[in-house]
Amino acid sequence: MNRIDIIQDIVREFENCYNRITGTEVAVVSLVVQLDSQHLAQIAQVVQKLTKAKNIRLKTVIDPSLVARFTIRFGNSRSKLIDLSVKKHLDEIAAQLDFSSISFA
Repeated sequence: MNRIDIIQDIVREFENCYNRITGTEVAVVSLVVQLDSQHLAQIAQVVQKLTKAKNIRLKTVIDPSLVARFTIRFGNSRSKLIDLSVKKHLDEIAAQLDFSSISFA
């Protein structure tokens, strides 16, 4: 019946229903390198305290552009962000520096 193209939508909706019923919050953790299970468990505890969810499921994504540390996205449509990356701090420092009066030879 040519419905194979909607299988991902069906799986996504099933996952959303399951998470709602079981009180599970899904958080996406972006890291430079994979953390061990102990560190991931600590991150899950923090997210659980913030969201007051019964269960936390972490999805990890490797992102070398973060330079070091990690970010956590959670909430509806992953709209909440905890950014502990070095990249964020470097971007903030660069934004505060004013290079307009410096001429480079």
